[in-house]
Amino acid sequence: MSDRYPFLTIKFRPLGRHRDGISLTEAMNWVRLSCSHWYAIRDIVDMCNPLTLKVRWTGYHSLIYEIPVSSEFDGTVNLQRLVRRVARAIVHFMDQNAIALHLDRVVVHCLEEVQPGSWIPVLSTHQL
Repeated sequence: MSDRYPFLTIKFRPLGRHRDGISLTEAMNWVRLSCSHWYAIRDIVDMCNPLTLKVRWTGYHSLIYEIPVSSEFDGTVNLQRLVRRVARAIVHFMDQNAIALHLDRVVVHCLEEVQPGSWIPVLSTHQL
């Protein structure tokens, strides 16, 4: 892992949209992302370690997940696969904390790196 500052932000934008953010339902159903940014696996995680994801929600206990990150043949990370794995962790977090929201209402805007290999999702909710 390189020593770099500032830390990375990985944005998730569905193809054809002008704003960042993908609902949990879209992420779980493999909605195509606009891949205007490419990330090498070495930029996101140490080659032998999974991504550490800390999910926080005001008023609930946070949980930490290890998300496997795999690279394509050219060494880049498949963002659709990554956001799907992140979405599954968030759904598990919601189940464990009995957060009763429809998955279409929860939007993952991006992942922010808080230290090398450790990330937090930036989430929001909206009305259907």
